[in-house]
Amino acid sequence: METTTFGPFFKITARRLSTRAGEEGRPGTEDADVIGEHDGFIAPPPFGILHMDSMRIYNSRVRGDDEKSTMRSTFGLSILLGATSGLMAHEAGCRKVELLSIDDGNEYAPKLVKYYGRLGFKAVKEVGDNGFFEDLPHLLVWGGVGTRMDGDLQQLLSKWGGIVRKQAAAR
Repeated sequence: METTTFGPFFKITARRLSTRAGEEGRPGTEDADVIGEHDGFIAPPPFGILHMDSMRIYNSRVRGDDEKSTMRSTFGLSILLGATSGLMAHEAGCRKVELLSIDDGNEYAPKLVKYYGRLGFKAVKEVGDNGFFEDLPHLLVWGGVGTRMDGDLQQLLSKWGGIVRKQAAAR
């Protein structure tokens, strides 16, 4: 895991631990080792918000059954990325997490909303169904349409912290 920050903005990159023999240090192999990325910003009090802007898990870059079993699941990777940003936000005094469950017009959007709901997020607003002027601020902030969701940071960390600790202990 590699975390970079610039002011309130952050980017967390998950890379595989080892590379294939002979690939280490070769130009162009760094991106192949990236298996997940997450970015957003932290607005400390008085706002107290962790804004999760994007999370990308590159399933196609996970190599073979051995690596898949080591990771347990790509959903586990998304929980690890989210917990990392959650801890950073908690240390900054944040209490709320916000995200947009993006709707790209495919059948995956409702599944994503359900997934975030199981994680502990609550739907707040449908962005894209309310007319131009009502949706404009959300479209400018999020850059797309979908379901705006909020979560209580302390509850999320309490719920998922044990899972992350168990995964770390299993290594």
